[in-house]
Amino acid sequence: MVTIKDIAKEAGVSPSTVSRVLSGKAKISPETTKRVMDAIKRLGYIPNASAKSLVMKKAYSIGIFMPRRLEQTLTSTFFDQVVSGICSYINNTEYEIVLTIVPPEKEKESLERLIKSKKVDGFVLLTSRINDYAIKYLRSIKFPFVLIGSPDKDKEYVNWVDNDNKKAGFDATEYLIKLGHTQIGFLGGMENLVLTQDRLSGYKMALSKYKIPVENQYILFTQFDEQSSYEKAKQLLTLKNRPTAVVCIDEVVAYAAIKVCKELELKVGYDVSIIGFNESIFSKLSSPRLTTVDTNVYYLGYYAAEMLMKELEEPYKTYKRLIVQHSIIEGETCRAI
Repeated sequence: MVTIKDIAKEAGVSPSTVSRVLSGKAKISPETTKRVMDAIKRLGYIPNASAKSLVMKKAYSIGIFMPRRLEQTLTSTFFDQVVSGICSYINNTEYEIVLTIVPPEKEKESLERLIKSKKVDGFVLLTSRINDYAIKYLRSIKFPFVLIGSPDKDKEYVNWVDNDNKKAGFDATEYLIKLGHTQIGFLGGMENLVLTQDRLSGYKMALSKYKIPVENQYILFTQFDEQSSYEKAKQLLTLKNRPTAVVCIDEVVAYAAIKVCKELELKVGYDVSIIGFNESIFSKLSSPRLTTVDTNVYYLGYYAAEMLMKELEEPYKTYKRLIVQHSIIEGETCRAI
């Protein structure tokens, strides 16, 4: 293994001089600096990402950025799967990962500080919102990023990986309609999320196709955390003319709805059918097993990381978009009426 002493000998300087050149904090003559850098290149001295970043003027780190409160993130089965996908790809590269989860009010400060500190070379953004600040800011300074989810506008000028969430929302709703349901509720996430709006649009498209009127009282929005999901599910399922089936935007919301059903002595799959999104190990082990739309979240993360690496290698040459397919996994929480 090449050491600093080997570099010093090759360049004809002391080891401390090599260290000072690598640190960039000491004033070293241009001639000496060039000799050291040439020796580094000849001998291939790159002991770790930190040293390489000093030589190449790159951080050799990518940021995973998510402006959301921890209680909304850590209970999400989406989060662990998507991060696993990102890590699976990045772990086979020379890059490291900087994970940042911040409340929305600190998003601007945190994002700008990360960029100014030069700690990352690019970002994977884990969420897409209407009028998204992170997307606007990173585009304005031409900083590399890939979005998981599709942007609400300028789709052709952003690198992104997503599902066809309008179709996914349509398919989940149509699945319930074909089981005979006409009173179908929708429990979404935050209203400013593109994901929520796309799946809601698909839900309404399915109702329209089968000439089922949209009932506004059947459409409610959660904060993705357990408490708000429980409260909204209870509000929906205690309506006088309650729905016989519910489309839930993810597993946390679906399990909250199941909990409410049990408390109200409604049998899941008989009195109320429930379909969720983002199949995980929990849906496979739950009883009754949850019927879900599998959105292949792991691959959303994997392909986003791959796309970002390509962007860092060939910046700004093309904009890439990728749709990851979804499928319905039948469980025990939906039945015909």
